Amino acid sequence: MKAVIVINELGVFSEVWVWRQIRYFNNIEPFILTWKYRNKKIFPIPEGCDVKILEKYLAKPEDSTKRWTYRLKCVSGLNFYNSVGTERRDIAQWLDEIKPDVILAHFGMKALRMLTLAKNNNIPIVAHFHGSDLSTCLNNRWYKWSLLNNLHKFSAVVVVGSHQKQWMLVHGVPERKVHLIPCGVPTCEFVYPNKKTKKDFVRFLAVSRLVEKKGLEYSIHAFSIVKEKFPTVKLDIFGDGPLDKKLKEQVNSMGLADAVRFMGSVSPDYIRKEMALSDVFLQHSVVASNGDMEGFGVSVAEASASGLPLVCSNATGIIDQVVDGETGFLVEQKDIDGMASAMLRLARDKELRRKMGRAGRERMEKYFDTKKQIAKLEDVLLNCVKHD
Repeated sequence: MKAVIVINELGVFSEVWVWRQIRYFNNIEPFILTWKYRNKKIFPIPEGCDVKILEKYLAKPEDSTKRWTYRLKCVSGLNFYNSVGTERRDIAQWLDEIKPDVILAHFGMKALRMLTLAKNNNIPIVAHFHGSDLSTCLNNRWYKWSLLNNLHKFSAVVVVGSHQKQWMLVHGVPERKVHLIPCGVPTCEFVYPNKKTKKDFVRFLAVSRLVEKKGLEYSIHAFSIVKEKFPTVKLDIFGDGPLDKKLKEQVNSMGLADAVRFMGSVSPDYIRKEMALSDVFLQHSVVASNGDMEGFGVSVAEASASGLPLVCSNATGIIDQVVDGETGFLVEQKDIDGMASAMLRLARDKELRRKMGRAGRERMEKYFDTKKQIAKLEDVLLNCVKHD
């Protein structure tokens, strides 16, 4: 079965899950439609896989000076994210050449962009939602109107968190069309048990974009409390983003420069090696001031697969992944003292770290392994082809 996989940009470090999907499909021949392909050496596609790159259309007409002309072209279908003009003709010609059986569009914006093209060509289309497309993007009235007016037209909807499934049901999507399939983690690629070098300190690790919803300011504050009790502890933060300068200033002002390192954005392979050398994983996610919230925490799943105990907040999709007191600790959002207390428990107790890490690894293998999740996704796509 031929499936077109639609993603705005392929090869983004924080969206490694789409590359994993493409690699692990068993019963589907993927064809990739993307507006940009980055980091090609780090994210190589399978040999023979056709990739259509639409970089000349990367600028979003809905954000340009021509947005009202663009919206007028879209008004008949009440879908103000529709593909129009030369882009639409270019995609239509490519679809006609490859004749796909189904389209899987990642993120609500691109699902809306492909909807009319799919319907005009009698191709079932599955919308795959992840995070911002069901949180902060809903602040855009044009997107929200378009989504609510067209949700019923998708052959199926895939979400990565239970809170997202509930949103779909509340907004009238039939339960038979809504599929909860987290992105998962390829457990076979992550080392457990951890083979750590001998050291006389506990290493905390955080891996995320440096944005508000990741709550790194709370993780750093909690770490400062832990360091007062255990002066040798370390915290390494991997990722980049708009809060880089602000977070570094916080570290310096709290006198933590000797213990906290900002490692920048690195490849998935590098992250995997660093997880194998760490002791505890931190992610204090929050609902951001603009409504942005977690979908599925991929780095949280990767840390569990590496046998790391977790200290996380009880934010949206995170609560699906962490079993409080078993695979780690969940604390209230913005509860710095609660987070510090959980971190101290793990810093003091090596056996507790080992026990929670093993439980987390087993949970990832049982419920969140990438191959199992992709098998579920394939079933959704196959059923859409059979029944549409």
